[in-house]
Amino acid sequence: MKNVLVVGTGTIGEPLIGLLAQHKESLGIDNVYFFKRTPLSDEKGKVEALIRKGSKLVSTSDVLNEFKNFGFETDDVESAYEDCDVIIDCTPSGNSNWDDIYSKLDQKKRFMAQGSEHGFGPFFAWGINNDQLNIDENKYLIASCNTHNIASIVKSFSLDANRELNEGRFVCLRRANDVSQNDSFSPSPTITKHDNQEFGTHHARDVYELFDQEGVKLNLFSSAIKLPTQYMHTLWFNLAFENSLKLDAAISDLENSEYLMSTEKLSSNKVFSFGRDHGYHGRLLSHGIVAVDSLHVKDNNLTGYCFTPQDGNALLSSVAASVNYFYEDSWEEKMGVFDQYLFKQI
Repeated sequence: MKNVLVVGTGTIGEPLIGLLAQHKESLGIDNVYFFKRTPLSDEKGKVEALIRKGSKLVSTSDVLNEFKNFGFETDDVESAYEDCDVIIDCTPSGNSNWDDIYSKLDQKKRFMAQGSEHGFGPFFAWGINNDQLNIDENKYLIASCNTHNIASIVKSFSLDANRELNEGRFVCLRRANDVSQNDSFSPSPTITKHDNQEFGTHHARDVYELFDQEGVKLNLFSSAIKLPTQYMHTLWFNLAFENSLKLDAAISDLENSEYLMSTEKLSSNKVFSFGRDHGYHGRLLSHGIVAVDSLHVKDNNLTGYCFTPQDGNALLSSVAASVNYFYEDSWEEKMGVFDQYLFKQI
């Protein structure tokens, strides 16, 4: 049986469970289980919706009766740990869960954690380093939303275009929290410390490590600031190349990019609204949405803004790594089912 377990039902776990469950037939997956630890009465609707999509609820033995009192058939998560060959941890505790749980399971399984769990395993971002899935590795760190975006900017305008990048500088203008969350909202712009002497913030470090896995070493630096918005992250970028380029060439690179979208919209609420209306679970699944009118070329420098579909662009990376485990030769073909959610222009 080809079974997948998603641990956590937060802003990443919830849409990922639905994405896997609703497309499991096309993906060749038999069962999608999701582990929700705490039975909360105000989240009964969410659990019911995920079950309706075709997934199965599991939890710890001490709360099974509480879930059953809510009307849900629930299995023990210990059985799911044994029955599932792919386990995707969508909690902020991936590294500690590895130490406490996953390291004690059959190591022929594939384990994934999200981008905040640095050190869990090599980075993977669908469309950026697909070959990484072919190595003898059972642990992967799914790159964060901003890592996907920055990596696609670098790949589309530099590596794919055969342009030598001297330096890439990025400012992550981060939303305060998700519209589904009450906690962590920032009432004013809040600066993130430059706590890495070489890279500034972890965003540039993570992109550097992702490409370094492929033997490509880049000169990158990032800064970050949290803004009082719940819509989307926005990325400012400046790429300094060895040789000069023209704006038309940069726009052509954007049009040829498989994982970047373009937009004439200049406000994140407009882009967010498009995702709400047309994306899966309200999410845009491409790596980034470049504001084409923000692109500016002077001498050897390309500058612009790109919206980051946080909690969206990493979803297909988790799905791709899951399908690859079961279908090493045909996984990319099976991923074609998601083309319906990818847009070139919004």
